[in-house]
Amino acid sequence: MLKRIQKQKDNDAASSQVHKKRLREYNENSHELSNHEEAYENVNTNIEKPRNTRGRTILPDIWGLDHGEKLTVKFNSLNQCVDDGELEYFCGTVARKKELTPLEFSDWRKVPATTKDKMWDVIKSKFDLTPNRKQWVLSEVGKCLRIFKHSLYVEYFNKYSTLADLKANPDLRTDPNQWGKLVEKWYSAQWQNKSERGKHIRSHMKMPHTSGTISYARRAETEFRKNGRRPNRIKIFLKYHKHKDGSDVSSESAATLEKIQQLLTIDEEKCETSEANEAIVPLKEDAISKVLGPDKNGRVRGMGFKISPKMLEKAAGEEQMNEPNKELAQQVAILTAQVKKLIDIVTRHDGATTEDVAI
Repeated sequence: MLKRIQKQKDNDAASSQVHKKRLREYNENSHELSNHEEAYENVNTNIEKPRNTRGRTILPDIWGLDHGEKLTVKFNSLNQCVDDGELEYFCGTVARKKELTPLEFSDWRKVPATTKDKMWDVIKSKFDLTPNRKQWVLSEVGKCLRIFKHSLYVEYFNKYSTLADLKANPDLRTDPNQWGKLVEKWYSAQWQNKSERGKHIRSHMKMPHTSGTISYARRAETEFRKNGRRPNRIKIFLKYHKHKDGSDVSSESAATLEKIQQLLTIDEEKCETSEANEAIVPLKEDAISKVLGPDKNGRVRGMGFKISPKMLEKAAGEEQMNEPNKELAQQVAILTAQVKKLIDIVTRHDGATTEDVAI
């Protein structure tokens, strides 16, 4: 063993000498050997080691499920997927399947309904999904497709100097014809203006979230599984706009979160509920809206994907309508039991039948 180690050291030393000799020969016009050796050392020490990454998500186990075998998925009362991420990740693989998802459409809403139906059928064949989940699933595919196309732009646009070269080097995950249409859009003035506008807006973002790829809905579900109390959007917003160690992402974020915290009452019920369903708090009355202003149409801060103010207003209205009905049903059940008890007493005392005293 010692001989083998010493032999390896000798080989390494010999290899190093060869490299130095080649470096001296390459710089034969220079007489400052020490500078060459320093350059050699810098070349070796400045080489960046490749990053260890998990690679692209392909989910072969789900794609390889036997015919008729399906995975169960959990949704919350707001029709958001809150499983461990399998469905969301699978939607991402569908969005990257060149046989299923077209790239030439600039807007997901322009993708033909027949194409979306094919995607739905594929996903439904792997997961146990009811028809009312279709809208969420297809919206998730659309979101994943937008992310995929952006990643292609980041990886390829500046890699080639001309449109012709870009067209001639399609990503292997894409159809060459669709690739050509996609990169032509990248070179259009309309797309470039949109890109610059997006970069400008992004540069002014003061409060990035720290939830990563896990949705707020899944975060809330995890909290509920841990302690049996489901947080509303205020607690989720406060927690996932800070780093994991509790530090602030920026000074602007710190000031905003402090204002929100100051508006909260000491009562924990302001932030949590022991009910199994989500706490639906009027948006205009909570601390987030008072500090940051009303939520925009199409999204609600701290609530996750596919939630809009109108949807929450509708859910809150239905909940308010159901409360009197619940109370009425309880009262009817109590009265029914009392009447039945009275009928039993009368029949035993007078010898009458149940039909004789029935109302």
